[in-house]
Amino acid sequence: MSRTKPSKRNNIGCRAGAAAVELAVCLPVILLLVFCSLEGTNKIYLRQCAVESAYETARTFAKSGDEVKAVTVGTQVLNARNITKFQIRFSPNNISALNTGDPFKVSISIPGSERSTVDIAPFKKMTIVAEASMLKE
Repeated sequence: MSRTKPSKRNNIGCRAGAAAVELAVCLPVILLLVFCSLEGTNKIYLRQCAVESAYETARTFAKSGDEVKAVTVGTQVLNARNITKFQIRFSPNNISALNTGDPFKVSISIPGSERSTVDIAPFKKMTIVAEASMLKE
């Protein structure tokens, strides 16, 4: 009884087919993870910029009491980071009527599509909001 050895040629072809299938399955998953990570870090950056702008806007208003000057400072902070679509809101609405020591809040809203490298569904529709609260000096 003689045993026949398995053909090396048959194994190589089988293994090459398995590698192609593995690549076809794994490559899209790996690329999705990479691009989602990039978008996630962009959103973290946007959040940090919004927090910084809200703080600078609130600090400027607390010291000067000038709403226009405060909005200008907040806009400059965001524009320096190439963020062009945003909203700056004060609470309470009648901010000019605040007395010394009264609390107020500044809210910055940035759409999730701002500074986006790729449009991935979970990040596209989000709105990034940051708030800063201070007392008027």
